[in-house]
Amino acid sequence: MKQDVAKPVTHRMADFALGTTGDALPAAVRRESARAWLNWVGCAVGGAVTPAMDAAVRGLVSMGGGDVPVLGRAERVTVADSAFLGSLAASAQTYDDTHLATITHPTGPVASALLAASSQLESVGKLIDGDQLLVALAVGIEIECRVSCAIAAGGGNFGWFMTGLSGGIGAAAAVGRLLGLSHEQMVYALGLAASQASGLRAAHGSMAITFVPGTAARDGVVAAYLAAANYSCSDIAIDGKNGLLQVLTGATDGSLISDELGSRYELLNNTYKPYPCGIVIHPAIDACLHLVHEQGVDYRKIARVDLRVHPDALTLCWRKLPGNALDALVSLYHWVGAALVHGAAGVREGEIACVMDPAVRALQEHAEAESDATLANNQAFVRVTLADGTFHEHMTTNAIGSVTNPMTDAQLATKFRDLVSPILGKRRSAALLKKCENMDQVLGIGEIVQLGAL
Repeated sequence: MKQDVAKPVTHRMADFALGTTGDALPAAVRRESARAWLNWVGCAVGGAVTPAMDAAVRGLVSMGGGDVPVLGRAERVTVADSAFLGSLAASAQTYDDTHLATITHPTGPVASALLAASSQLESVGKLIDGDQLLVALAVGIEIECRVSCAIAAGGGNFGWFMTGLSGGIGAAAAVGRLLGLSHEQMVYALGLAASQASGLRAAHGSMAITFVPGTAARDGVVAAYLAAANYSCSDIAIDGKNGLLQVLTGATDGSLISDELGSRYELLNNTYKPYPCGIVIHPAIDACLHLVHEQGVDYRKIARVDLRVHPDALTLCWRKLPGNALDALVSLYHWVGAALVHGAAGVREGEIACVMDPAVRALQEHAEAESDATLANNQAFVRVTLADGTFHEHMTTNAIGSVTNPMTDAQLATKFRDLVSPILGKRRSAALLKKCENMDQVLGIGEIVQLGAL
């Protein structure tokens, strides 16, 4: 795709968002877009009845309703609120996908924005089929991840919640494509979304950990619909003076967003979680599960646990004795203790009963973690010392769910069923899974909504 490098990066992004066709997408990108969609639907339905989601729905409905559905719920809300809730739900159990290089959760804002917009468009007679949705999803995720790369490379403060900075931009690009925006309107949409970028990692350990990706989805939808009405925005909102990159990093280089756009895909570096917690914890969980299942370690004999982890694990998941289930979602120490005690790391191990289990609590307290910059982000070392002085250890060199050791389609399907069946029942869950696995046969996104919403 020929690009005018003299123009602000929003123009190059708009060309990509509007000009990309399904046929032009590499097979690997199309496949990953479908996997991202399936994983998001599972997470969104699975998180639909969590306390955070219940509270958010009550708050939004108290302000007025609408007619757009939400997966896993019976309520109907506005287009913007449906996008907000879909992304919020998908992150509620910290089971959503992650672009590990930037700690962005890319699919939630884009997919939920697309589902909400598709539902609204179909209500006025414009069907959005499965192929249209997946191409728009790929476009939105690609733009989102590239914006995240530019922020990360520029040295943006780690306290920013990356999904809130880039997610709305990806969502705006994806929804703008469905709305048939002109080039100029798409530039408006991208700029409007960038102008709303926000989110602090201080939200971790509370319901607000879900608020940031939810807001990104809503901001993207609002940006696209306003742009469709010719509500204008400067084209320098991302890489110009006082634009997103300069404000966050002090630089204005948009090349990491635009270079090889349409030929090299950052989407292929997206990953899916096998465990419902911060992805930086996963290598340590792998090591603990190996110690239990392969080396036969009995947690009752453990006197001490020593860990060496990638620096991000302690920067993001430092909470040693989490006080509630939300704290535990981002606690390295909790998941190490839970994995060693229960030999598992699923949704149940994130619930408050497990968090406060005396055996788990004891291991949380007796674990010591050291940051090791020589480790890759998919590596961790765990040593358990027993009361008799003997020890067992294991080094995770390639954690499951990482780019180099991705979850298989079968594993994603199992995860989907585990999340969705308790909400929709086994029969309906199976039907929804089949739809998501065969999006090329979906003639209208209403088919997904009919099975996935209550």
